Amino acid sequence: NSGGGGGTELSRREDAARQHLSSEANTTRDSGVPLSSVPKHIAVIMDGNRRYGRKRYGSATRGHWDGSKTLADFAKWCMAEGVQVLTVYAFSTENWDRDPDEIAALMAIFVRYCDELRQEALTRSIRLRVLSSETARIPEDVAAGLKRMVDETAHCDKFLMNICLSYGSRGEIVNACRSVASDVRRGTLDVQDVSEAVVAERLLTGGCPDPDIVMRTSGEMRISNFLLWQMAYSEMFFVDKTWPEITKEDLVGVIQNFAGGRKRRFGK
Repeated sequence: NSGGGGGTELSRREDAARQHLSSEANTTRDSGVPLSSVPKHIAVIMDGNRRYGRKRYGSATRGHWDGSKTLADFAKWCMAEGVQVLTVYAFSTENWDRDPDEIAALMAIFVRYCDELRQEALTRSIRLRVLSSETARIPEDVAAGLKRMVDETAHCDKFLMNICLSYGSRGEIVNACRSVASDVRRGTLDVQDVSEAVVAERLLTGGCPDPDIVMRTSGEMRISNFLLWQMAYSEMFFVDKTWPEITKEDLVGVIQNFAGGRKRRFGK
């Protein structure tokens, strides 16, 4: 918004988000699932922000703001339950085709939110990583905020959050294949030694365990070019709520279902 009221509203929402980030709300362990049965890695397709914003506020952008608060909450809930890694789909390579005004608003949110998330992550010892298959398209101010966020939390070791931004899984796999081909051409890798492990270590998630759970909100039942390689044996959960509406009870229900009702056989 260009008017003064819009700026006041944004400042109010930022202050509220800052206080909420640093609060201890919902940081108790509620699932009752033994830690050995808790998923180590949860990946989330955070869908429905625009729909939620239009329905509640008449503004898709405000839906994205509420979605960013839900992400901070969700990370706290995961930590409380004993999850070790959270990977979230924040902005896909296909999202660059959206309306330019919406993209500009989203990028503004990323710039502001990077700083809030960085401070929260340092407080809670959360390591933040950004996974991008097309880095060149990220605006300079956003890239600078992301780099500071990543660099300053590199030493944190209580929890890992991967933020997929300007990310597409097919592009990620192509980039990994290019890296393999380059090494084969240089003679530093024999073609007979190319294995799943060699490809996996060149993916953006290299060194990170594959997700035990992939969760998608808003009732859609699509993968949308997200972690196609990594989710080979992930359990899928589709939640019929938009992302800003997700509660800790929803996460607890998914963890309990995973631990108690689903048997992972890995093809055996």
